[in-house]
Amino acid sequence: MEEFRKQAENTLKAKLTKVGLEISPKENGREGVDFIVKSENGKQSEIFLQAMDLIAQQSSKVPKEKLGEPNENLWVALIGFIPEKEPLIFLIPSKTLVKPDGFVFFENNVGLHTYLSNWEIKVFIKGMEQLGEYIIYNQIENFK
Repeated sequence: MEEFRKQAENTLKAKLTKVGLEISPKENGREGVDFIVKSENGKQSEIFLQAMDLIAQQSSKVPKEKLGEPNENLWVALIGFIPEKEPLIFLIPSKTLVKPDGFVFFENNVGLHTYLSNWEIKVFIKGMEQLGEYIIYNQIENFK
């Protein structure tokens, strides 16, 4: 999975830089942030990176403990890989996760073992229409 993680980082950096955004690794601050994205006008957003092997996995779980409290400036970058295909990049506002729909987005609370609680994002053919709303080119304006 580390191989996908590195690929996801490089893919995200290249795509965001190409559209004129500055992306840099988080140096300090809250745990659930991997990158800081800045626009030319100074708007700043935070990104939690989640890589996914779309052949081996049907969903991706975002640990609540790692992501922290969802807010307006926090995004989940879900990057899915299929061999010999262009990676799929979804930019999902973290606030979307707190209103699970039971179709694509789910909330899994694990009682006494809160460290196991997560938000789950299912990636499957029938859910692509809904997930398409979050594909990178539909969300990039929210970062500017």
